[in-house]
Amino acid sequence: MANPVGEPKNKTWIATAYGLAMTGRAYGLAMTGRACGLAMTGRACGLAMTGRACGVAMALFVGHAQADSMPSTQAPFGIEIIVRTAQNFHRASDVRAFVEQAAKNGVQTISLLVKQDEDGAVPSGRVYYRSGLAPSVRGYEHFDVLQTLLDAAHARQIRVRAWLPQFHDQVAAKAHPSWQMRSAKNGKVQPFTGSHQKEFFVDPLNPEVQAYELSLIREVVEKYRVDGLMLDWVRFDDYNMDLGDTTRAKYQALHGIDPLTLDFSKPGAALDQWNDFRTDGLANYVSTVRSEVPAAIEIGVYILPPEFIEVGQDAAKFNTRVNTLAPMCYFKDWGFPVEWFWSSCLSSTVAKAGQAGIAPAIDANLSDAQYAAMLDHMRRDFAQIKTIAWFQHEAWTPALMARVARLSTR
Repeated sequence: MANPVGEPKNKTWIATAYGLAMTGRAYGLAMTGRACGLAMTGRACGLAMTGRACGVAMALFVGHAQADSMPSTQAPFGIEIIVRTAQNFHRASDVRAFVEQAAKNGVQTISLLVKQDEDGAVPSGRVYYRSGLAPSVRGYEHFDVLQTLLDAAHARQIRVRAWLPQFHDQVAAKAHPSWQMRSAKNGKVQPFTGSHQKEFFVDPLNPEVQAYELSLIREVVEKYRVDGLMLDWVRFDDYNMDLGDTTRAKYQALHGIDPLTLDFSKPGAALDQWNDFRTDGLANYVSTVRSEVPAAIEIGVYILPPEFIEVGQDAAKFNTRVNTLAPMCYFKDWGFPVEWFWSSCLSSTVAKAGQAGIAPAIDANLSDAQYAAMLDHMRRDFAQIKTIAWFQHEAWTPALMARVARLSTR
């Protein structure tokens, strides 16, 4: 969930897998940093819909007011809150007060950012725990936020998941320039520095990059009694990457084609083959994470909506490797109507989830009418969804936690 936004594109994207025609209209709406790896992809900000989402005519939602007035007989949704560290915790007393409010409002799980995701005031890749491998966020050198939260939360029977962004990592990219993501532009390979603003990706398919990111995961699970991990930024930013030497050599050995020769703007079998290679590579990495982490520790992954095929994520390839899929259903960010939440984001994730659980990540600051529609559809049409992951980019307040608690039990 990050602030980078996509570069304008002057063509129509045909997302054949979802029956969705996308116009490349302005992606320049300035995003204020979305958690969970939402660095806006080549077309992730402001997609204009032609009136069809995932091959389904978007019906206007009517009558939710009547449904809202009916008492619910179903169990409340489990409450998970996604917490950005710098916005919420500056001292141990902040953590303890936060946990008291969370317990008061029935929060069951806290997903804590333990490795910076966005590039801004804090460089991506710095950490909020005691690490022997990565530098601490400045000001947190003597404040182990993760341990402080674990102590307070476990005392109140609240689970803690370590939210660990993977391949958006300024620290790693600057320490090892050869690891930085490479993209194609005008037939030439160059370091990828963001679609709209400065940011730092590393190559997800580079074995050295994977080894480094895995070492941080191992460090966290060996030093801390976390209940789970939430992987993030397990993706590319667009079709035209990664084109570093390692990835190009792998693809050429497998398919006999230098991927630099591909036309990344042209849908078809060649582009599908390239994307399958990338989605397989990301899925294999997640499988390696699963093999490195004790079985008792649950693993989840934040994923972009199904429209964003170009980032190389395929929920169907993750579903046997993780316990939880957390689709980032931020319809306002993508320029979609609220109906897209259930007609596309949820329905497409459910179709690919297999036995994996689903905990949709949704904004904690929508209107009552929008929540009424969203929650009614979840209860009526998606009974397999038991937990909602609530995201707040800024500080969580007692009033906001109380609202989430009320909505989860409506």
